[in-house]
Amino acid sequence: MPLSEPQMLVELNEQDLVARLKNFEDHFVERKTVKDEKDWLKTAVAFANSAPVGVPCVLYIGVRNNGEIETPQVNLDEVQKKFNVKLKKAFPPIPYIPKIINEAGRQALAVIVVGSALRPHFAGPSYVRKGSESLPASEEQFDELIASRNSKVRTILSFKGKPVKVINRYHRAQGIDETHWNKNPVVVFCNEWWVKLQDPGGALFTFPLSDITLSFDDGIKSLLLYVER
Repeated sequence: MPLSEPQMLVELNEQDLVARLKNFEDHFVERKTVKDEKDWLKTAVAFANSAPVGVPCVLYIGVRNNGEIETPQVNLDEVQKKFNVKLKKAFPPIPYIPKIINEAGRQALAVIVVGSALRPHFAGPSYVRKGSESLPASEEQFDELIASRNSKVRTILSFKGKPVKVINRYHRAQGIDETHWNKNPVVVFCNEWWVKLQDPGGALFTFPLSDITLSFDDGIKSLLLYVER
């Protein structure tokens, strides 16, 4: 997923990239030869997951460990195409900028990867079951998998597609007032920030997860959501 330059939080020009090529104290720089392609994807994933969000990391391809651009020179357009194919395996997709740099009359490929706000990234898709098939998770399903580490989210998602009981709880100076929803909605979606419900008429309602208190109605064997007002 090559990224256009205006989207980068920090712009690196060729002079910056050549300087970082020789900086062996920079932990967000990696040097790989063209033949060392098995580690390209792993390195990009590690950069996206580890660097502070928006901070640029650089993977140099066609460079030896000592910072010397390797010879004989190869077709870097073909190298970039191969890199693009490998990065398509990352999930969620990792934005990056490829640039050709020149140093001492030789050329190498510098791939800029920023610390990602979409972390964690994986070197391959996450899979879920749909009927008898194992299919790559959609972005929404992936978000739910990550959010389900939170026990509150996990409990709500266990009722996804099922009706739940909802009570509005109003906190007033004189005490607490409660009003019951006339019709039980179903859980549509939940992540670490919000819960989405849909009533039988099709209307959607979204509430901050922080405003939801959980309980259970033993009478109807249903999850009970208190919406704190």
